[in-house]
This record gives sequence, structure tokens and C-alpha cells, in this order.
Amino acid sequence: GDKEESHVHKIAKELTLISKGRVLMNGKEYSVGDIIILEPGEKTDFKALENTSTLIVKIPSVIGDKYPT
Repeated sequence: GDKEESHVHKIAKELTLISKGRVLMNGKEYSVGDIIILEPGEKTDFKALENTSTLIVKIPSVIGDKYPT
């Protein structure tokens, strides 16, 4: 049930790998092995549907580059 409200990154591109579990992002369900690519300015939210592990890479990694929408 962990979740994050809708937000954007203005600078970083974000790549998310679902390594365990299932999540809901932007109304779409993702599961093990899925990779989600978000471009700068693209909105997303996040809700874990079960125990989930993710690997997230932001390019470039910029502290504070997360803005609620």
C-alpha cells in the first residue's frame, strides 16, 4: 500500500525496474521485469499493490528535482 502522489522531475530522466511485486503507476499496472521510462516533465504517481522492490535510476541525479503536480 506504499504510495507517492503525482509528481514530475524537471531535469532528470527516470528509469524504474520492477524487480519484485506489482505496482500501479499512472493508472497502469506493472510487474516483475517491467521497465518504466519517464522523460523530464512527464507526470507519474506510484502505488504498491503488493510487497514490491524497485531499482530506480535518474539521469542526471539531481537533489531536489521532484515537484508535486
